[in-house]
Amino acid sequence: MATQSKAIVERPLLRTIQGVVASDKGDKTIKVVVNYQTKHAKYGKYLKRRSVLHAHDVKNEAKEGDVVEIAECRPLSRTKHHRLLRIVEKAPERAVQVSAEEVMTGKAPEAR
Repeated sequence: MATQSKAIVERPLLRTIQGVVASDKGDKTIKVVVNYQTKHAKYGKYLKRRSVLHAHDVKNEAKEGDVVEIAECRPLSRTKHHRLLRIVEKAPERAVQVSAEEVMTGKAPEAR
């Protein structure tokens, strides 16, 4: 019998999905919005649809606005059935808007 090497085998048959991170507020959990188009059964018009999936992010590395690739896995919680494979594209850093009143007075303007 030939000896088998203990190499890590890729799992090419996993269903992978690309989407945008909508929320990263949970610990080790991200909410991913997946947009897709489907054809109406009767009228044939293409409709825009979206799904919100919860995914497991072990290192808490995905941030809001990132484009990520997730894969199906065993159920990890009641709503979490996907895991993060990789971050395809990082979101640009959010520009901090500072109002003129805040610069002049040194404090944020009052809510109106």
